[in-house]
Amino acid sequence: MKMLLKIGIFFSVITLIISCGTGKQPPTEKMANAELAISRAQDNNAKEFAAIELRQAEDNLEQAKQAVQNEEYDKAARLAEQAFMDASLAETKAESEKASKAADDMRESVETLQQEVERN
Repeated sequence: MKMLLKIGIFFSVITLIISCGTGKQPPTEKMANAELAISRAQDNNAKEFAAIELRQAEDNLEQAKQAVQNEEYDKAARLAEQAFMDASLAETKAESEKASKAADDMRESVETLQQEVERN
């Protein structure tokens, strides 16, 4: 979890530095990156394993789209960046939960096999 926090902070600092030079144009690249990150998270079953984070990402992206329509490009950029980070967190959390579940399933299988060997 600490690693995820460090990654999030790193991305925040980098995007803040990059975004300082922009503001007069729609953040189309950031919006596209957020959409892609959300799609990846959905593909990794984030709806099942990281529903809150995925919902936050989707909400932030929708708010970013609204900000673009209102020509609030700085706000849209910040929201798109947040959507990207939330979606990345959702994807990572979903992958972690799936791996943990797979390990638990494997552990159960090994225990079942051990019990069968002991009976014979």
